[in-house]
Amino acid sequence: MSNQPDFRPPSEAQQALDKESRLPLTGWQQEVDQGLEYGLEGAASIKDRSIPTFSRGELPHYAGINTFMKAPYVEDVRKVGEYDIAIMGVPHDSGTTYRPGTRFGPQGIRRISALYTPYNFEMGIDLREQIKLCDVGDVFTIPANNEKSFDQISKGVAHVFSSGAFPIILGGDHSIGFPTVRGICRHLGDKKSWHYSL
Repeated sequence: MSNQPDFRPPSEAQQALDKESRLPLTGWQQEVDQGLEYGLEGAASIKDRSIPTFSRGELPHYAGINTFMKAPYVEDVRKVGEYDIAIMGVPHDSGTTYRPGTRFGPQGIRRISALYTPYNFEMGIDLREQIKLCDVGDVFTIPANNEKSFDQISKGVAHVFSSGAFPIILGGDHSIGFPTVRGICRHLGDKKSWHYSL
């Protein structure tokens, strides 16, 4: 039997726990406080006083309004600039060349995203502590009218981008790429050209 000390590196799980112990709780506490303010204080019989009467925030995953990863819903899109990243749904599939149905994509993505939390154990990152994320809902697209839908998409993306928030688009068929880029380009000025050097 060897008396040599064990110099094995810490396991991935131990590394993740170390990272977790260094995470601040600011974003989590803000979410809890906002839930209690907007969702009312829980019933008197509830011992955990961080639980509101109405479901607000990340938990429980099966309840509440389907926003992306349970991010706050920003009903007044003029306030989107208060956030770093804004999730936008684009339920449009009139540009498809084969099979429609992707108009239901934003709903489906939001629904499945409720199973995830803003915390990643392996990386030791909590998005609440890194960024301010919101969901601004869906662009009002016009069924069977690509031109007007594209104008709506471009205007929505341009509004979010010009506010300082970064838009993340939930589509939608392949055709929404054009109006999305067009909306961003309206605010890039001279930065629109790409230069390659060999």
